[in-house]
Amino acid sequence: MLILPVALAVGALGFLARGHQRVVLAIAIATPVLSVLAFAAQFVPGGYESCTSTIGGSTVCHAEPAVSGWDGPLPLAIAIALILLSFVPLASARNGKWWPAAVSAFLQAIPQVISFGGFLDWAPALAMTIAVAFAVSGSRPVEQRIPRTNP
Repeated sequence: MLILPVALAVGALGFLARGHQRVVLAIAIATPVLSVLAFAAQFVPGGYESCTSTIGGSTVCHAEPAVSGWDGPLPLAIAIALILLSFVPLASARNGKWWPAAVSAFLQAIPQVISFGGFLDWAPALAMTIAVAFAVSGSRPVEQRIPRTNP
């Protein structure tokens, strides 16, 4: 179960973006994009394999999309929740608070732990969410950094 430690290590690189608002914003924008791409990858053949065998002993296998292996509505609901949670880093980047992205990262990590990495395609979005949380921690919101001048 190396997904979470690797995501945390990659996310810690967000410390390098601290103080660079454009970089933090780019990471925050990339997070939902990566999440939507992870969802789209579930419909590409190759995530699931279906095999049939004959009495003669020959086995024929072909690749199918990962969604064909999803049983019931729960995996789809989790995937939609992961997409929605990936938009939270945008709010963190905007208001300069680390805790929304941290809570989002924690909630994104739950399916990874429960399914033993079954939502592996969402690991890059998790790492970017962690990066935003690290990047905005200890920084002030944009409004507080702009000096106000009195007329």
